[in-house]
Amino acid sequence: MKDIKSRFLEFVRSKKINIFALFLALSFTILILNKLSRTITNTIPISVNIVNLPETYVVLNDSNQKLNVTLKTYGFKFLRYYLSNPKLTLDYNDKLNLTDSTFKWSQQRSYSKINDQFDKDVEVISISPDSLLFKYDENTTRDVPIKFQKNIQFSPGYDVLEGFTITPDSIHIIGPEKTVNALKFIKTKSLELTNVHLDINQYLELELPENSQHLQFSHKSVRLTAKVEKFTEGTFNIPVTIKNVPKNLSLKYYPKSVSVSYYTNLSGFKDVVAQDFKVECDYNKHLENQSYLVPELVAQPESVKSAKIIQQKIEFIISE
Repeated sequence: MKDIKSRFLEFVRSKKINIFALFLALSFTILILNKLSRTITNTIPISVNIVNLPETYVVLNDSNQKLNVTLKTYGFKFLRYYLSNPKLTLDYNDKLNLTDSTFKWSQQRSYSKINDQFDKDVEVISISPDSLLFKYDENTTRDVPIKFQKNIQFSPGYDVLEGFTITPDSIHIIGPEKTVNALKFIKTKSLELTNVHLDINQYLELELPENSQHLQFSHKSVRLTAKVEKFTEGTFNIPVTIKNVPKNLSLKYYPKSVSVSYYTNLSGFKDVVAQDFKVECDYNKHLENQSYLVPELVAQPESVKSAKIIQQKIEFIISE
């Protein structure tokens, strides 16, 4: 047993194995070349592409359409077709049958043109199927709004007063009517920022719909801007007014005023005055057997980003 093993190892280490491998590879190459030089008949699937289509139409499923073409030619030609992924051109002007939703191509009307797309030494034996249906739609245009996605964390005491500005705030889309009308908005890619204390000015890519090869977009990104400012809080005591009290009733209520806290930018803090706030209670909104009204903040300055009423109840009694 050791003898056999040692002899095998010597054979592998010798040049004989290299010569054997060379002859084996050479024989295999000659065999392949011999087969490729012969005339063979085979069927290959070939994708199709429609040309001269009017601009008002768009084909919806052309990428899925294939013709099974049986060819007779040299093996080298077949090898080229398998490697190059060829496409056949179907001409819209070859009197394609048009219905409300499909084009119908028939090989009887354009067999010769398909045959002409192959080399002279390639014989087209048959083509199947004998017809193809292409779903189509008419192009339309529409402006679709942009939806801003964000996760922004400001540094303590910083915020934006006038919100975020997106330019443009909508994009123009051209494409099949059904597809375009189904788009209610286009989202931006989410903007992730932390510890923001400086103005924002950057471009955001849009999340365009999947399978949008039939759609044209006026923009693929938008510009986002925002003025970031230092903010502070303040509080005012605002008188409460009650509306819609029936004429035959007299109300006594408490408290007569409520505290309103507000949040505004530091640069405009001194310009905020109590007279710009208004708090009301609507008697029509109170429930039966309820002895209080709910105050609502019905007016506040534009320079205030947010405001809220501290007290949530105004007690009242009906007097004679």
